[in-house]
Amino acid sequence: MFHTSDFIAAAKVPRHLLPWKSEDHTRNARLHDGHAFLFDATSLAALHLVDDHGFNGYTIMDDSDWEIQRHMEAIRAATGRVLKTGLGFGCFVRACLQKPEVDHIDVVEIDRAIIDHFGAEFASNDRVTIHHADAFKFRLDGRQWDMAWHDIYCDGNDGLQSLHGELLIRYRDHVKQQGAWQFPRWAARLWTRCYGEHLVGSPRPSRTSCVE
Repeated sequence: MFHTSDFIAAAKVPRHLLPWKSEDHTRNARLHDGHAFLFDATSLAALHLVDDHGFNGYTIMDDSDWEIQRHMEAIRAATGRVLKTGLGFGCFVRACLQKPEVDHIDVVEIDRAIIDHFGAEFASNDRVTIHHADAFKFRLDGRQWDMAWHDIYCDGNDGLQSLHGELLIRYRDHVKQQGAWQFPRWAARLWTRCYGEHLVGSPRPSRTSCVE
């Protein structure tokens, strides 16, 4: 049986993938204090954080133990066919692949540079399919999943959870159970009241019916 520490260890970014910089210099990743960090260097607010070599900027994500733990409920809930919107570093995928009860993982990622670099390790894995697509436009005809975990990125994370809410609604009829990274507690409670469904990774609010 896997413990939290085992999943954290499995999720870590392979160190040979770092440092990395996209061809257009809009994304970069490197090690800092023993952890991998992915940066966005496109916003004006982040320019003063970028060094002379084009590295660093606004932090998008990292693979610290604490950060991975915030995905742990979703990792433990993953079973059957799993959907992940946003590949990122691939931490969620690596952790879920440790579970024999996970049959297949579909990843929808909009950034080709991220797929080519951080998704390359999964190219020969028949349990993973990475779709180069926009999660808001990805064709859902006939597709069904047992669990979905939404964790996309937008500039500065402004309005991120509204976008996650849109994804939850869009995929609802195609997923048995789903959740989103750091979804607000009040929104999770409202979702449960309206739909009678607990969102993975969110507090368990009381189950009451939504008034029509």
